[in-house]
Amino acid sequence: MTTFDTELVDRWFTGLLDPDGSADHAPWLRPEADEREVLLAGGRSIAAAVGWSELPKPVPAPSRPAAAVLQVYLAGVATGIAGARRSMAVGHEVDDESSTDRLCLVAGLIAGGAAVAVDSSADSDPEAAELAQVAGNAAAELVVDGADLHAITRAAAAAALLAGPPDAANRDPGYRARALVGSVLVGLQRASAPPGAPVRRPSCGAGPGANNGMPLLAEVTFTMFLPPDDAVGLERTLAGLSDEIVVLSDGDRRSFHVHTRSAGEVIAESYAVGSVFSLVVGRLD
Repeated sequence: MTTFDTELVDRWFTGLLDPDGSADHAPWLRPEADEREVLLAGGRSIAAAVGWSELPKPVPAPSRPAAAVLQVYLAGVATGIAGARRSMAVGHEVDDESSTDRLCLVAGLIAGGAAVAVDSSADSDPEAAELAQVAGNAAAELVVDGADLHAITRAAAAAALLAGPPDAANRDPGYRARALVGSVLVGLQRASAPPGAPVRRPSCGAGPGANNGMPLLAEVTFTMFLPPDDAVGLERTLAGLSDEIVVLSDGDRRSFHVHTRSAGEVIAESYAVGSVFSLVVGRLD
């Protein structure tokens, strides 16, 4: 059974720092120089907390907000793990090592979310704090039921993906802090997974879930049954993702015709509103 030990922490942060590693970064989210320094320092702090060692002295805060938020988050995780371990040692609650590890990890995830939420010196992103807190709460709901480590980290990663930025986050630098916190949680989930068969990459070299293709101008047509307010709201959303959009209405039946370079986002936004019928995607250029 996987345990939360220094070997797992090493796998976790090695994957985060490797473009082809366990975090499976999108190209736009690969850590830049200051973010790599933050990840290295954060990994050392979390490893020290897991290994019952004194936490290293904090490094100077990065100048860029996203890296600073990431630093606050990782410092909070390490501090939460260390504090939980000390509390359990004082209370003589360390007989079951695996249970202690899981409880300390969850305490660290919750503390990381709280640290981002309250820290003002790092220009904390409220959306990054919310994502971190949601992930910590998801993990906490499982640990009390005795779930194993991988189930706990899977719940935290799933919460991060659900609450995380959309696929087009790279268009808005304000999303970067949130996306970095999410990638840390996904990296933890993958590092805790039991060993499996090697990943077979497609011929283009992209990893699972990644898309290395060039944007294309697509024609997307589909039908939905929507009340007027929902139809207007969806049309407004899709207009921001499209070069052209036409909606034909027959009662509550809405036929959408969209020209876009973001076909995936158009489809995702539509399914988020309701059931989609007769979906066809064609290439225009």
